[in-house]
Order: sequence, then structure tokens, then C-alpha cells
Amino acid sequence: MLRVTDIGLLYWRELRSALRERNIVVNSILIPIFLYPAILWLVYTGISFVMGQTEGFSSRVQIQSLPQEHRQFKTELERDERIEFKESGNPVAEIRAGSLDLLMQFLPPEPGSEKLPANFRIRFTCDDSKDRSASAHTRISALWTRYRDRVLEAEAKKLRLTPAQLQQVWVESRNLATSEEMGQFLLGIMLPIFLIIMLCVGCMYPAIDCTAGEREKSTWETLMTVATARKNIVIAKYLYVATMCTLAGILNLLAMVLSMKAVLAPLLGDRAEGFTFRVPFASMPVIILVTILLALFVSAGMMILASFARTFKEGQSMVSPFYVAVFLPVMFLQVPGVVFTPAMALIPVVNVAMVFREALGGIYHWPLIGITIASEAVCVFLALWLATMILRYEDFLIGSYGGNFSRFLRERLFGGRRQGGKR
Repeated sequence: MLRVTDIGLLYWRELRSALRERNIVVNSILIPIFLYPAILWLVYTGISFVMGQTEGFSSRVQIQSLPQEHRQFKTELERDERIEFKESGNPVAEIRAGSLDLLMQFLPPEPGSEKLPANFRIRFTCDDSKDRSASAHTRISALWTRYRDRVLEAEAKKLRLTPAQLQQVWVESRNLATSEEMGQFLLGIMLPIFLIIMLCVGCMYPAIDCTAGEREKSTWETLMTVATARKNIVIAKYLYVATMCTLAGILNLLAMVLSMKAVLAPLLGDRAEGFTFRVPFASMPVIILVTILLALFVSAGMMILASFARTFKEGQSMVSPFYVAVFLPVMFLQVPGVVFTPAMALIPVVNVAMVFREALGGIYHWPLIGITIASEAVCVFLALWLATMILRYEDFLIGSYGGNFSRFLRERLFGGRRQGGKR
């Protein structure tokens, strides 16, 4: 018989015990706040550092058949401390070997174009698989483009042409997205995957500790003697794990949103001012709801798998496949432009990630959100039903059952055999 009072007492007992457990506090509270913002900052700072180191290298360049009228270009390159000129009899081989970065060749014009005066082609030879060679290509191409523009402007002045007459075609770009919309776009790509990772990390230790940990500490049998139904004990433990899981997810979301601009600033550079990272207030109820639903699902799955373990270490190995199974599908959804469909709304975890992404952008497909909520609710119900079925076996409760989850399903749930007896 379900008793709310018993469930409440057991629930608070689990929470108090968790706050005294260092690993649970670290993984469910401290890591969500500090770890992933710190990791992102380190990653992007490292990228910026590597890019800066590459920019600091001198580009080893060889120029062949430079026209006399464009000697000024080489003179400008000689003034650049980042450019180093080399002469080689076999420049292609040296580029492959990495001792030369770029070969710039001035070639005769294409057939039919030779009638135009001072006409020629330019060929850049580089090895884009080498950072230094690719950087040299980008650097010299940009310098040549600026030099070419000055030459064309000078020729236009001789012909008394305005810049508009010389250009003929102008290309302009206009971004209709506001800084908030750009920030929401980046948050929609990054936050769902970090949310799922953090939910799993925050849930793993509580789920293992309240199942396999109880067995390892020899307190599981004592707990089963409490004057209440087994269902009340399981529900209290489940609510405790779901609470820690939800707390980890929400803390991580807050930390990521507050630190996102500072974290991405090294990578975005001057474009960082064009991004405002803010979660729309109207989307908060939807985000919190789907976060709680996903936490309930992840908690149920991890508790069921961890309950088959007899030690904490064994519980970690049993829960790891579920962690990977939850994490992998979302990796394929991080591509912009993925459309949220009814079929996706039926897939656990994937549906939550899509609802989360669209809610950040202020998009609410209510029928699909309803399907998502119903799908997650069904998954949670099935998980709790399965947990109830597992608890019927005494050998499972006392830890003498030697099988794993797949063996239990095969032998007892679907095999029709009853081993160990029921309560």
C-alpha cells in the first residue's frame, strides 16, 4: 500500500544522506556548476592559442615568373616580417616535405584571353593538410587581393571611372537575426547535449549509491525490514535520484547560460558583441518540464540497471551502456536545420532535445510537445512497472541473484520461469 508519509520520510532520509556523501555532492552540484563551463573555456582558449601560434609562424614562399609591372607586390611582401622567401629547384616536393609552404606562379593567360594587355593567371600551390601551408595560402591570397584592388583602382582613375563603374556588381549581406536570436541559435545547438550529459552525470552516482551502494554497505536488507511496503521504499529512492538528476541539469543550464559569452569570446573574437545569450522567459516552463521528464526517465533507467550490481564499481559498469545509449542519438541532432517531426517526438531523449532546442528559439509546436510529454511519461511508467516486477523476487532483494538485466528479462519476465520465489 502506498503511503505518502512513509515515502516522504524515506525521501528526506535519502537526501540528507546524499549531502553527507562527497562523491554525490561533487557530481550532482559542483560539477554541473563549474566543470563544463570550465572545460569549454579551456577548449576555446586552447583553440585560440593554437591559432595564435600558427599566425606567428613565418610563411615560406617562392614566387615564379613575376611580371615586371607587378614587382611592387614582391616589395610589399619583403616588408612583411611574416613572409620568408625561398628558392627551390623542386618546390612541389619541398611543399610535400614541409620545408616550403607556398608556391605562387604567374602563368600565361587562358587561350582567347591573351589579346588583352597585361593579362595573366596566378596559381597557388600548397598542402592544405599542413596548417602552416594552409595559413600561408590564406595569408598570401589576402595580400594579393588587396594589392589587386589597388591596381584596379589606379587603372580606373586613368580611365576616369568611378569605383561603382569599375565594380559593376556589388554584393551586400544583411543578417535579419538579432543578437538575442543569434545567441539562442548557439544555445540551441550546444545546451541540449550538455543538458543530457549533465543529467546522466548527476544521476549516475545517486542511482548507484542507493542501490548497489546499499548492498555494498550491507544496509539493503536492514532497509527492507522497515515497516512499510517495498513500493514506498523504491518510490522514495526514485524521487531522490530524480531530484538530484534534475538539480544537476538545471544548475548546469544556469551556469552555461551565465558563462556562455565569456566562454565563447576567445573563439568569436570581434563577433562576440553580436551575440546575447539569454533564455526567453516564456520558454522556461517548457524547458523545465522537459528537463524534469528526461530526469525521470534517466533516473528510472539507471536505477534499474544499477540495482543488479552488488558493488559500486560493478554498478558503474552496468550503467555505462545506458549512458552511451542516451548520449549517442543526440550527437546526430546537433546539425542546424534538423526538422522536428512526429516520428522524432516518439523517440525518447531525442524528442526532449528537439523541444529544448526549439523552445530556446521561441518556437512551440504544441502537438509535438504533447507527443513528447506523453512519450516520456509512458517510458517512465514502463520503467517503474519494470522496477516493481523486479522487486517481486527475494533473491534479487538479498543480492543472491547472479544475472544481469538482459538475463533477467530473458529468464523471468519473458521466459515464464519463476526462480527465487515471490514475496
